[in-house]
Amino acid sequence: MPLNPPAEDRPPAAHRVIAVSGPAYVGKDTQLRMLARRIPQIDTPAPAETYASRWPALSGTEATGWWLDGASYQELADVLASAYLARTRRPRASGEVRCVRQGLPMLEATLAAVAAVRERCGTARAAREARAVLAPYRTALRASEDTEYGVVLLHDEDPVQSAARGLARSPAPDSLLEYYQRRLHEQINRLLDEGRFDTAVVVGDRPAVDVQHELRQRLHRLYPAIPECALSRVQVAALGGDCEHARDAAGEYLRTRRGYARLNAAHLAAASHDPALPDTGDATALAERIADGLDRYCAAHPFLDRVSIEPVRDRATVEELRTLFGDRLRAVHPEPGTGPTAAPHAPVRHAAAPAGSVPGAAPEDATSDATAQHAAPWPRLRLQRHLDRLAFDASWTFRPLKPVSVHSLNLPSHLGTYLRDLRERLTRPGTAVDLVAVTGSAARGTYRHGWSDLDVLVLAPQDALLRLRDVRAELAPVLKGVRMTMTVLTEDEFRAGALPPRLLHVLTLSGTGALAPLWCAPGLALPVPDAVTYADVSVRDGVQAAVTLRKQLLLAEPDLRVLYKATALLAKIMLRMESGAEYPADDQAVTAFHHRRPDGLGAAPGDVRYDRAGTERMAAAVLRGWLATLTPAPRPEATGHGAT
Repeated sequence: MPLNPPAEDRPPAAHRVIAVSGPAYVGKDTQLRMLARRIPQIDTPAPAETYASRWPALSGTEATGWWLDGASYQELADVLASAYLARTRRPRASGEVRCVRQGLPMLEATLAAVAAVRERCGTARAAREARAVLAPYRTALRASEDTEYGVVLLHDEDPVQSAARGLARSPAPDSLLEYYQRRLHEQINRLLDEGRFDTAVVVGDRPAVDVQHELRQRLHRLYPAIPECALSRVQVAALGGDCEHARDAAGEYLRTRRGYARLNAAHLAAASHDPALPDTGDATALAERIADGLDRYCAAHPFLDRVSIEPVRDRATVEELRTLFGDRLRAVHPEPGTGPTAAPHAPVRHAAAPAGSVPGAAPEDATSDATAQHAAPWPRLRLQRHLDRLAFDASWTFRPLKPVSVHSLNLPSHLGTYLRDLRERLTRPGTAVDLVAVTGSAARGTYRHGWSDLDVLVLAPQDALLRLRDVRAELAPVLKGVRMTMTVLTEDEFRAGALPPRLLHVLTLSGTGALAPLWCAPGLALPVPDAVTYADVSVRDGVQAAVTLRKQLLLAEPDLRVLYKATALLAKIMLRMESGAEYPADDQAVTAFHHRRPDGLGAAPGDVRYDRAGTERMAAAVLRGWLATLTPAPRPEATGHGAT
């Protein structure tokens, strides 16, 4: 007999069962396990099939023989409805939050999809067939559905794309199952349009942690006992390898030089252990326990955005962590006596990264073998450079470049000719470089003939240096005495942040479009340093500028050009650090500094670069401002005794 409990008013959301529904391979079980590990008050009953004695011992919807043509349609409806309703009647403890896999709307979606397969009918007719066969249970099912807060996970908003993604994750489905899954996705979307689910979360290609973050954000507003996920912005370095000394060196470098919190993977897993949850001891369970322990730790330390965990030696566990964290996980396996071998990063210019990811920064294991000792004779430095790249890949953004014309720089005609010839010689015939760009005043439109240099940045491999030298020598007469400074760097140096402060500043400005590439390889993107790295570089630049100022002020005949540029640089740095304002042009920075602190100079200094007395006064004022930011060292107290 059909079960027909009396209808009841829909309870408040906080007192309803959380039902996580969705098609196959969308991650329902993973999301429910992550919720259950994090929240002790959550109860996750067994799947609905365990509550019906007539449910055959089958595994999901892949057992197509019984689901699709082995039983009558009425029998299938009776078995499914009885199972779902029996689960609903399960006693519920006071104060618990119950989560179930597949809510009541999925019963109708499943039967409608089966009807679509058997009858070869459309979505609307299949839905009518399902509602008709469930008519004896309508009152009970409606009352039970009213007790659920329905969340549906989707592969994609579009049902066609959603089905394609799900089938791509299915282990070799047959044609009948493929047809069933496509019809099931259509029915799920129909129910979503009809308002049968309270909310939908699109999974796509996102890592499980990001899906969990969105899921908890939506649930937290209705269920305060469910905390928000603290892992959505955390970068994770998993340190493995069998050598504890090498692992310790990597962990300490990341902690002291790159701002990573250093955590023990075993302690994280132990903190997450819940005897009420099945622990199979496999890599999936261990990775989820580590992630849960990390979630708890980061929730207690919300300022953390990068952590290293160690030791994580097992490759299967690393792969499961990668499934959870996606591109935010980096795995490093340093070996004794050697650093990691060269990793097969995709070149930046060929990157076609998914949204939100870093181009060319696919996660990977860095390992070493017997040949690495000969290929990398500087193992400690090599390891540190690899860790730098790991950290910067995670924290820096990448800006695609769009070349500009030489004419747009408004340079003197002979310099325009020089740059056109330089670009042609380096890119034809055959490309010797990946980037030719103008930096400094020539890129900013503030070039002053007789005062400014022509600064050119080239991205090229080491073996291109001879060609670059020959081209420079051939074109030197075109410059007509203007000093041209060419800076050559490799792509690996850019990615590892192995750059002088001036170049890091140039990269930061490139994020605002201040870099003017005359030519670049198709799809090339340059890294833009994060704010922490930029601030650190600014301080070091300021230290060097202050030293340069005093060196020049000590000279009987200071070099006005060097003195003025060092003064402007220190002024720029102080203004940037104090207010975040950028003054690319030297005279703008000097004037802005004077307006902020005249320091007894009277009227605005104007252009003092040709006035030795004015430049020295301005240099002294900027230097006094810099020194005033330092805490004076305590002086020893006088003892009152004279020297003997």
